[in-house]
Amino acid sequence: MRLVDRITKVMDFSQTSLENTMDVVTEVHQTIIEIPINVVQELGFPEETSTALKNTHRRLLERIYGGYCHACGEVNRYIVKQAQAVDQLSDSGSRPAKPTPVKLDQNPDSQQIQKAG
Repeated sequence: MRLVDRITKVMDFSQTSLENTMDVVTEVHQTIIEIPINVVQELGFPEETSTALKNTHRRLLERIYGGYCHACGEVNRYIVKQAQAVDQLSDSGSRPAKPTPVKLDQNPDSQQIQKAG
C-alpha cells in the first residue's frame, strides 16, 4: 500500500472517529440541558415551552458541533491533498506536474455557518 493511501485511510478514520465522538458529546450535552428543563416543567413550566427549548438547544448543538466536524474534515482533506502532491513529486518515474492551487470543497452547511457567524 502506498503512503498516500495509508494517509488517506488515517484521515478517513480520524474524521469518522471525530464524528462518532461528537455525536456522543452532543447527546450527553443535550441530556444534561434537558434535566433542569424537565424539573421546571414538573414545577409548572408549560410543556410546549419546554419542548421548544429542548429543540432549540439541539439545533444549536448540531450547528456548533457540526461546524467543528466540518472544520476538521477540511483539515483532513487538505492533508490528503498535500500527501497526494508530495506523492506526485516523489514519483521519480513521472514528470512533476506544474503546481496548481487547490480550492477546498465547500458544502452548503459550511456556507450557512459562515453566514450565521
